[in-house]
Amino acid sequence: MMRGMKIRFVDATRIRNTIDTDFTGVGTHADYPYIPLGELWISKSLKDEKAVFVALWKLERSMRGKPFRLIREKAKKTLTTPKKTKVAVKKTMRKGTYKIVFVDGATVRAGLDPYFLLGGHGLVYPYIPKNEIWIDTKQDPSETKYTILHEMDEHQRMSKGMSYDDAHDFALAVERMHRRKDGVADFTRG
Repeated sequence: MMRGMKIRFVDATRIRNTIDTDFTGVGTHADYPYIPLGELWISKSLKDEKAVFVALWKLERSMRGKPFRLIREKAKKTLTTPKKTKVAVKKTMRKGTYKIVFVDGATVRAGLDPYFLLGGHGLVYPYIPKNEIWIDTKQDPSETKYTILHEMDEHQRMSKGMSYDDAHDFALAVERMHRRKDGVADFTRG
């Protein structure tokens, strides 16, 4: 426990399958209203990176009221070591026109972007090539399929001109649909 904040390690897969598909694996009440005030939730799969997420929480508190873009820029400058970065690639595969790259997310967070969680693609993250999707191997392997579906759908919509926010919402709906179809989701609010 840190002064003023209780850290709770949670089952992020369960949260994504019952409460909030958009839960990244790390957050506070300011990010997700269902997290009690005074708690920082961190996915059990990210437990070994607790120091990074505590540092992010402290940075966010110190910059309260500033645009997220500025917070992210400062986090990249102060919490990463880009010149020393060698992103650990676990494997690659092709899916349609996409190259899917399975990366150790801890190396991405340490070297490039402390906010990289679950996955991403080159239309959102400037360090990812345009037609690549990076998947964080630290997530529960049972969720990889849904992260890939989400990132592919989001990329396709953005490549046709849709904004990130709108494309992300559609991709969440696609992801939720597949979670339901596969019988892994039981959303409490529908």
